[in-house]
Amino acid sequence: MTKHLFYLRFVLIILIFNLLFSSEAMAGNKLPNPVIKAGSAKLSCSISKQKPSKDGEKLIAEITVYNPITGECSYKTTLDKENRFSINVPLQSSKAIAILNISSETMYYCIFAIGLEQEKETQINISFDDKDKMKISAKGELDLSANEMTKMCEALNLFEMHHDSLVDFHKMTPKEFADYNLNNNLKKRMSIAMDSIVLSERIKNNLKNSFNLRFLKGRLFYYKECAEESFERANNGALADYKAVEPDKEYYSFLRKYNLNDPQYLYCYSYHDFMKAFLVIKAFNIPKIGNTPVEEWLKGVKNSVKNVVGFNSGMFYDMLAANAYDQQMSYGTEALTNKQLANIRNYFIANKKAIGDIILKKNEETAKTLESNKDLKVNKTPVVAKEKLMEAIIAKYKGKVVMVDFWATWCGPCMNAFKEMKPLKKELKGKDVVFVYITSASSPKESWEGQIKQIGGEHYYLTKDEMNYLRENLDFGGIPTYLIYDTNGTLKNKVTGFPGNNSILDMISSELP
Repeated sequence: MTKHLFYLRFVLIILIFNLLFSSEAMAGNKLPNPVIKAGSAKLSCSISKQKPSKDGEKLIAEITVYNPITGECSYKTTLDKENRFSINVPLQSSKAIAILNISSETMYYCIFAIGLEQEKETQINISFDDKDKMKISAKGELDLSANEMTKMCEALNLFEMHHDSLVDFHKMTPKEFADYNLNNNLKKRMSIAMDSIVLSERIKNNLKNSFNLRFLKGRLFYYKECAEESFERANNGALADYKAVEPDKEYYSFLRKYNLNDPQYLYCYSYHDFMKAFLVIKAFNIPKIGNTPVEEWLKGVKNSVKNVVGFNSGMFYDMLAANAYDQQMSYGTEALTNKQLANIRNYFIANKKAIGDIILKKNEETAKTLESNKDLKVNKTPVVAKEKLMEAIIAKYKGKVVMVDFWATWCGPCMNAFKEMKPLKKELKGKDVVFVYITSASSPKESWEGQIKQIGGEHYYLTKDEMNYLRENLDFGGIPTYLIYDTNGTLKNKVTGFPGNNSILDMISSELP
């Protein structure tokens, strides 16, 4: 009996030891799991031995967070005379990876990843030697090393900047398209992004998660569009009668290899966009959530996709419902109904209440935005030759200074600029200034119709040919691009990329009578 008891104790010790060892190994290979929770983290930073490139020029810190429900959001603050700043950053998860960018009006100084945790402080110290070589020391959340902080951004940039080789996607079946992209393009892009950089295992795993979601959303979810674009390219722009098939549910079976319930995905910069794209996949036929009770809506969603994703419950479905509500507010720009508010409060309870609180807060912000943008006006495109199009648009506002904003619904920097310009537009309200927004068919019509509600101002929706002509004629390649016209309709300034409110204000004010 004694020997038997000794043996059982020995086995138990071995099992506990193996479990602890396994947990520690796993912890070293991934970041700690975050949970959905509304709150804020404190970030403090100081820079030594570095001055702006111009006298009087201030350094600006921009912190970008990737919220899993409402998406990308940026916060800016100006460094003080000692090149220091401290800021509270709102978060939708207990822990997060954000991007810190420090720049002046004329140049970038540094950009790197930072770890944040709600109710705690991350401290960053940056110094430059005599050769302007940067050294980073950090104390705070996720314990990111200087190498992890800088190399993450380098890998992200390499992945995003790589362009896959053009192939004849229109000659592939949907399955061949998926197999080719997953086994060739995705692997190649990941290799280019990470193989030449020394990265810890936990950061590699984080980046792989981000890259997977980014690639699935950006390529695998768009077989039909990629095939038709490939056919058009192969036939010198003539689409003719070719129409690619819309993939069925089984096509998306590649999703089974990704555990979409894994909370590690909440760290990913691509999570929000992935969830929004998943909601509109035609093969799934997921209805808008509307006034349907959440549990009832999810029942239908699960019946449609459970065999595709490989599970029938978990975090993924709750986040899908949260993103469905955000889709209505952010893309449809419609405040939630009283019935929807009740549905949210009834479903998101107990350990899910934090998700509901985030949705309700977004609804309050949406209602305020709609109230402040009652000046919205959708204009018909002037019926003139494309050579006269811009002239005809500007002529409508003669006697006023006109700021033209070329943008698109899929352009992240455009959307961030709209948020930043709210105080500027409020300051100029009542003056002889008109804000004109121009986009084209590259922005889905339904999405455009929703998003302009939170922008306000005068809007034009051009054809692809009309926009291409204006881009070529006005000589700009990227968006957002801003044009400033004086009261006589003469173009005075043009800038690509949001230059900041002060620059926009100076350009407009110089043309006001």
